[in-house]
Amino acid sequence: MPPPAPAALPRLLAAISAAASSPADLRRLSHLILSPSAPLPPIRCLNTLLMALARHRMLPDMESLAARMPARNLRTYTTLINAYCLAGDLPAAKRHLSSLLRAGLAPDSHAYTSFVLGYCRAGLLAHACRVFVLMPLRGCARTAFTYAALLQGLCGAGMVREAMAVFAGMRPDGCAPDQHVYSTMVHGLCGAGRTGEADALLTEAMGNGFVPNVAVYNALIDGYCSTGDLELAVGVFEGMQSKGCLPNVRTYTELICGFCKSGKVERAMVLYSRMVEAGLAANVVTYTALIQGQCNEGHLECAFRLLHSMEANGLVPNDWTCSVLIDALCKRGRVEEAQQFLGSLEQKGIKVNQVVHTSMIDALCKAGKVGDAHNLMQKMTTEGFVPDVHVYSSLIDGLCRENKLSEAMSLLDDMMESGVQANAVTYTILIDKLLRTFGSEGPRKIFDRMVVAGIKPDVFTYTVFIRSYCQEGRMEDAESMMVQMIDRGVCPNLVTYNTLIKGYANLGLVSQTFSSFKSMVDNGCKPNEESYTVLLELLLKKNSSDDVVTNAVNAWRIADTKLLDGLLEEVIKLQGTPASYIYDCFIRCLCRFDRLEEAKSFLAGMLSANLTPNEDVYTCIIECCCRLKLLKEALRFLDSMAKNGYLPHLESYRFIICALCEEGSFHTAKSIFGDILSKEYNSDEIVWKILIDGLLKKGYTADCSSLLSFMEEQNCRPSAATYARLTGEITVASEVQEIAT
Repeated sequence: MPPPAPAALPRLLAAISAAASSPADLRRLSHLILSPSAPLPPIRCLNTLLMALARHRMLPDMESLAARMPARNLRTYTTLINAYCLAGDLPAAKRHLSSLLRAGLAPDSHAYTSFVLGYCRAGLLAHACRVFVLMPLRGCARTAFTYAALLQGLCGAGMVREAMAVFAGMRPDGCAPDQHVYSTMVHGLCGAGRTGEADALLTEAMGNGFVPNVAVYNALIDGYCSTGDLELAVGVFEGMQSKGCLPNVRTYTELICGFCKSGKVERAMVLYSRMVEAGLAANVVTYTALIQGQCNEGHLECAFRLLHSMEANGLVPNDWTCSVLIDALCKRGRVEEAQQFLGSLEQKGIKVNQVVHTSMIDALCKAGKVGDAHNLMQKMTTEGFVPDVHVYSSLIDGLCRENKLSEAMSLLDDMMESGVQANAVTYTILIDKLLRTFGSEGPRKIFDRMVVAGIKPDVFTYTVFIRSYCQEGRMEDAESMMVQMIDRGVCPNLVTYNTLIKGYANLGLVSQTFSSFKSMVDNGCKPNEESYTVLLELLLKKNSSDDVVTNAVNAWRIADTKLLDGLLEEVIKLQGTPASYIYDCFIRCLCRFDRLEEAKSFLAGMLSANLTPNEDVYTCIIECCCRLKLLKEALRFLDSMAKNGYLPHLESYRFIICALCEEGSFHTAKSIFGDILSKEYNSDEIVWKILIDGLLKKGYTADCSSLLSFMEEQNCRPSAATYARLTGEITVASEVQEIAT
């Protein structure tokens, strides 16, 4: 049949372009074009259709079209090769490469680049590098996409040093880095903890005229958030906007995740407000990060309010969301509520996966409900889930907690017979229980079994042995075990060092205790409150003329200022610098026991050492002032906190406002509430934490209603759902009060 007239060619190309958005339309158009009664389109049209099919991964349709093409050119073969490389089917890609060569054609840059990409995705980096090196030898210029493909493969495999070497060769190769290349390098460097280098690379690129897009900025923000450098992440966030690059949902979500992980959920909620004001819709990841942030701070009611808001916006909670809420409920002993929540999900038709079930089983076991956990495992099995090592390990842990060691050992055997291989966690649970029950010789058989099974002991395994030796006063054996774990490539963690330090302290060995503390610091392990508490307990015992019994509960309560100053001086000397976190720990511990004057003294010392207190320090002092009903002092520290650029916790404001309302000082409370509204707090969160969980719970209904009206006057109206809930609760509370009077 004759080919279509030249005038029909644009219409045919337009039809292919229009159909390219729908696989079904593409398939119908393909059948129509290749109909025996239709004139055969030119190869340009067929290649365009082939590329459209490839974009939708319609490989069988693509292969069928290629088989019926009367002729093929280089573009045809390149399209086929690229499609199969993207799909991970390298043998099929090689088959079409062979056809290309048999047709007397030479592969071009696109074909070689496809193989670089395909090999990288398959994890065959050596093959990808060989193709990359071969390209110029075959007369094919590498493109920015070629570099991006190899760089992504190298960075994904953690080979950042090699990626940097490849990147350095781009410009000498006549190839300028593009958005994708810079984004890949920024991601790679940030993933390797080299965020500063990523920032420097981007600054250099921008100096050369490069204009980053939102993906590049997001990579840098994510890198800073991953390392906890939130203020630097915020700096990038603000900088991108000043350069005309608008943040997207991912930008906000990465920052929200970073703040939530760092315990700064109110800053995260501020970003959430900004995101909504910018016309961006939060996704499941955004909401789940906020829910987890609220859970981590103990605000479960706020977490469930966010869940309801999420569902009201048409989003369905995912497995991560469900696991976070179940875990949070169970950790606070609200196991029955967790079970009810899981049941409600099933009633709504939300299918939960094995991760959620495993989280529930683990929580039940930790709550002492092993029977319920076992029943849930049986239910899982009937629903087609196969219990894995995490499920079995949780059940074994639950049995050990109930002192059912023989049943735990039997379950280990059942697990192995079911084809599920135990891991280091499973064995460590059993070893820990055997050590606690029978001492250091108890777990010899199970440890040998672990070694025979080829399971390498991890840091937790070694630490439980060290703890057992320390409890038995066998410090030489504990030190020997520490040496053994390091020799085997396992680095001691904070728990390991604290265990060893406590072992020496319990024996009253001051020199060895502080020597172990120094080893911890010298090996890059940052001490925590427990570390300093152990040292304080030891000094208390050594400096007391009485047989005073000290422990972590009362050491910070009874230690005098001279002893505290002496400990601070000693740890600063051992750590080599008066680091902020040393003062942070001391102040937090003192505030916990309402020793406000001593905490203020250490705060003054911190400032005189030119160290800046973080927001946790201020929050602890403010909460201490509130407990002591020193409201003016609390307000003074709130003001200092705000002047230092921190956002005070709403709980601090709640306590002060409730206390002021209690003593009849509503006008002062309203003034402070006005200060809150002038800041960037999320309006819903203000209502949740101050009005509902504060004033309403305390019974100050009229004050609550007045402050809600004040919010509206200041144009700080909460969401419709929150407003409706609050007004409803105010009405109910008012009616109850009327009946009561």
